[in-house]
Amino acid sequence: MRILVDVMGGDLPPRELVAGGVDAARRHSIDIVFVGDPTLIHEALAEQGETLGGGFDLLPSSQIIRMDDIPVRAVREKTDSSLVLGLASLKAGKADAFVSPGNTGAVVAGALFALGRIPGIPRPGLMAVLPSLRNQDFLVVDVGATADCTPEHLRAFALMGATYARSVLGIAEPSVGLLNIGEEDTKGNRISNETFAMLRDSPLAFDGNVEPHRLLTDRPVDVVVCDGFVGNIFLKSIEGGIAAFSTLLKRSVLRNAITKAGAFLLRRSFADMRKVFAYQRRGGAPLLGVNGAVVIAHGRSDAEAISGAIDVARRQAEARLGQRLAEGLEGWALHGS
Repeated sequence: MRILVDVMGGDLPPRELVAGGVDAARRHSIDIVFVGDPTLIHEALAEQGETLGGGFDLLPSSQIIRMDDIPVRAVREKTDSSLVLGLASLKAGKADAFVSPGNTGAVVAGALFALGRIPGIPRPGLMAVLPSLRNQDFLVVDVGATADCTPEHLRAFALMGATYARSVLGIAEPSVGLLNIGEEDTKGNRISNETFAMLRDSPLAFDGNVEPHRLLTDRPVDVVVCDGFVGNIFLKSIEGGIAAFSTLLKRSVLRNAITKAGAFLLRRSFADMRKVFAYQRRGGAPLLGVNGAVVIAHGRSDAEAISGAIDVARRQAEARLGQRLAEGLEGWALHGS
């Protein structure tokens, strides 16, 4: 297994991302190709007690696509960037997967330009893995790749999410729900109503509409489907809500000596809560529907998060997810196979 890691596009310096790649290589016995500034990568490897060779390689680049760059323009103009070169290398078959914590729009655009879509899948979908109080994660597709969707796009997201749940997570009969403002069959706008009818008549295990407030608590389905605009707002609302709750809790327990003592006694419980909701555990978001295993990590990813994203990419490549998606679109041919 050989995985490309873009170390230039994230919020943290390359040495942090190289450390994550070294950790993943040691954990999973895989080869890592770091894409970026050669000098910075050599220095970062030395800090980890490693050199090129023996599982580590380098793909040099001279440009960086930044978070505030216009995605399509950046991909077209910065042809020697770590993002563009990494995707080109994946297209050429020189690696099994590509991981980047860079500009999400640029990764999506670059993947479409370099790799193309899987035949029959109209639009790519970015999938997030989120926790629940039932100690089981659930999947959300799309969380930012395609903002304006048709019912056909949403049906494809449902297929891709269900196929990922089966092929990668081992869920034999994944259930699918449509994110909506209510659970009744007629809730929502025209697109959601048309999508509801399309999913109801599909061979997927469709459980109807699901409301956002039930997902973290009840986990009513394995896969949640929505357009990228709604999904991105949903994801960022959860992130902001968890951050706000943590801040309020910290302020409350530090208010006086008694609550401080209580916080000390509950420190293990607080640590368990942070572990459940930490995005580092889930690594990155697979970009489903393109001809290659591409994982987009959080822009603030540290070494732990990048290591987790590489593991997500490894499992996706091992499951040959792209091939399974290509085989299973119409009528979900993989159903029961």
